[in-house]
Amino acid sequence: MHKNWIPLQSLPVGGKTFVLDDQAQWQEPFDEFGLNCRIIEPLRAEIFVLAQEQGVLFRGTIHGKVVLPCDRCADDSEVFIKHSFDSFEPYPAGSFMASGKDTSRASAGRKDPEHGNSEDDAELLDDADEAVIRSGAHGRGIEINPAALAWEEFSLTLPIKPLCRDDCKGLCPVCGSNKNTDACSCKKEQGDPRLAALRGLTIEKK
Repeated sequence: MHKNWIPLQSLPVGGKTFVLDDQAQWQEPFDEFGLNCRIIEPLRAEIFVLAQEQGVLFRGTIHGKVVLPCDRCADDSEVFIKHSFDSFEPYPAGSFMASGKDTSRASAGRKDPEHGNSEDDAELLDDADEAVIRSGAHGRGIEINPAALAWEEFSLTLPIKPLCRDDCKGLCPVCGSNKNTDACSCKKEQGDPRLAALRGLTIEKK
């Protein structure tokens, strides 16, 4: 992801659409973040990028299909990705806008005697996602990383607890067999095992 920075000044005035369909580029963050995910239908993101006065507009879609381990039995759980998103990333504090106007925190927070102050604008500038937009080193100006945004949006589409099927029975806690496919003769534990010593206790009423 760190190799995908693009100078904002290189974009046409009317914006540009980026297509991310290199599967190796998608696999890179899987490996980097240790995500047990396998692509079975190519992932493809199309992201339209447009520089605006206060920041950059990203509008895109992501399609494809991946496999994650089921949360209950660890078998394959297929996840179809069909996601649309809009994201606005403000210019980083202390940077200059593409138009050449100063967007530093000092300028954004300056009070105007007739129109009040713009402290809210300063807070907005502080909200810039550093993985997606940054001030380039050595005077390169604003740089953007559409691939990083695509990864963030893709991550949001993944289920917290993927299931191979809604009625997945999971694994036997005793022998570890898959209860969806294997018969298991293990005795089912009754109640909290920490209270086992009290199960035979009887109380006589007086």
